[in-house]
Parts: sequence; structure tokens; C-alpha cells
Amino acid sequence: MESQDVITFRQIPVKIINDADTLEFFKDPNLKLVVAFLKRGPMTITDLERLFKKKGNEKSDKSIYRYLHKLIQAKIVAKAGKRVTSTDEENLASETLYTRTAKAFITVMPVDESRDCGLGAECPVWEASRLLLSQIFGNEGDKKKFAEFANWLDKEKDKMAIDLFENADEETLEKVANLDWEGINYVLQFVGWFAIISQQDIKSKLNEIF
Repeated sequence: MESQDVITFRQIPVKIINDADTLEFFKDPNLKLVVAFLKRGPMTITDLERLFKKKGNEKSDKSIYRYLHKLIQAKIVAKAGKRVTSTDEENLASETLYTRTAKAFITVMPVDESRDCGLGAECPVWEASRLLLSQIFGNEGDKKKFAEFANWLDKEKDKMAIDLFENADEETLEKVANLDWEGINYVLQFVGWFAIISQQDIKSKLNEIF
């Protein structure tokens, strides 16, 4: 039997995901596996069944279809085209191919509620950060002001990084898409910090706190 993949969907290099509903899909282990498998290229449900089985996590075609349906609704996966197979000289069979909508996904996690300290609230992450920074400034600073500043800085950094990615040209995004998840996350954090340092007087703000 001979087969040919006919691809009609064009992936974008990078897709930024920062809404809470879509981020939920990346917490489901089965959906995460489908997204990971599809990084190799367009696949049929049969291909995905085989990969799940290799992982020791056998799934039925109905289960995989259900996973794909959820990911399509979230615009993480799309129908890529068809795999056409010649069963004999006269008959052809076709299967739907599925692909990721982007070569790479950047999942920007919103500030966790446990870190988003309100006025007078205790925040373990910010408290540890404040006490470490006190070694530089020689005093422990204002707890409430530091929590407010840390929350603002965290959100502003992510926003600036997203703006950079959204305005990048395709050649740059293609380079980002070739990185693994850890590499993409590092770039996101790195450029976010550089962006905010270049546009905000962070030292003055810290001097007002400590």
C-alpha cells in the first residue's frame, strides 16, 4: 500500500496562550501528550493510537478523537488535511490528518492568586524575595509596598514580553519555534526582564521601598 499526505493547513511559528481557560488544557496529561506527539508533524488518529500504546497508555480511537475535538475547540490543534492510501489499483482510502496550530506554544501563566498579595496580606514568595533583597539594601524595607511592587512587576514583565513576541517578524518567530519548551520559557523570561529594565527605573522604585 502506498500513501500520500495532502496538507492544506499552514502552521504559524509561535502562538501565545495566556487566557486561563485555554491554559487548563495544558494541565490535562492526555491532552498534553497529544500536543507533544503532534510536534513531530501531522498525524492521523491511528498514528496517535500507536504512540499512546508505545507510552504504555493505550487509548481507543474514540478517546483520541475526543481529545482532538477539545484541542480543536481551543485552537491548539487543527485538521491538517488528508492521508490518502491506495489499497489496490482501483480503491483509495483516506484518513484525516491533525496538526498543531503552531510549531511552538508560549503558555504565559497568570500571576498565581497565592502570590497576588493584597494590602496587608502575607505572601511567602514575595516575603522570601524581600528578605533576600534586604541584604543588598541593608534594611528589610516596607512589606506592603514591596508586595504591591512585586505584583506590578510580575504582570508588567509578562505583558512586555508578550508585546515583543506579538510584534516579532516571522524569521525571529521561526527561530523561537525551533527551541524546546524550556528554551522558549527562558527566552520569554529573559526578554521580559530586559524590556522592563529598559523602560522602567526599577532601582528608584526599590529605593522607595527599602
